[in-house]
Amino acid sequence: MKRVLKRVGLGLVALGVVLAAVGMFLPRQWHVERSVGISAAPEHVYPLVNELKAWQSWAVWTKAMDPEVKHDYSATTAGVGAWWSWNGPKMGHGKMTITRSDVASGVWVDEMIETDAQVNAHGSLTWTQEGGGTKVTWMDEGTLPPVIGGYLVGFINNMLGDNFEQGLKNLKAEVEKRQAAEQEAREAAQRAQPAAHPVPAEATVAPAAP
Repeated sequence: MKRVLKRVGLGLVALGVVLAAVGMFLPRQWHVERSVGISAAPEHVYPLVNELKAWQSWAVWTKAMDPEVKHDYSATTAGVGAWWSWNGPKMGHGKMTITRSDVASGVWVDEMIETDAQVNAHGSLTWTQEGGGTKVTWMDEGTLPPVIGGYLVGFINNMLGDNFEQGLKNLKAEVEKRQAAEQEAREAAQRAQPAAHPVPAEATVAPAAP
């Protein structure tokens, strides 16, 4: 029995060595990209992306995903330098900081995923006008830790891809809903304005005869 256990133990050790060796040479970089068309101009998309707290209205990383997650934000939550961090049993630990922001083209971020020491991921939500709407593209890429990272790349790509697709779907719905509400408010304000009445021209008085 001891001999059998010893062989099993040696086999497991050998398997671990092989997996570790293979893992060292597997690609550890992920790159995820998804797009959606939104029936609105870029200036309607921008506030929901540039303002980090607004992400809670469309991104999937909310308390609905992880009821115990804790969110922290910088004093200024919009524009370059603004950051958002999270820590929860399901969402894990991370921090995202806006590094570039432009209403006409998009928002770029640096990310620290499961670390406080270094930036290990980069992402962006960029857009271009197409016809009467806007094409929004969400991209994220980074490098996983050695050995085990190579085995997780496929999982990360699939998971983030699903999250991005749902997030963009939510973003589209939220932007179009807000634009419709703004349009309705403008039309209501116009209807509420009193109709302008023409001002009658002053009667011309003929000069008195000398």
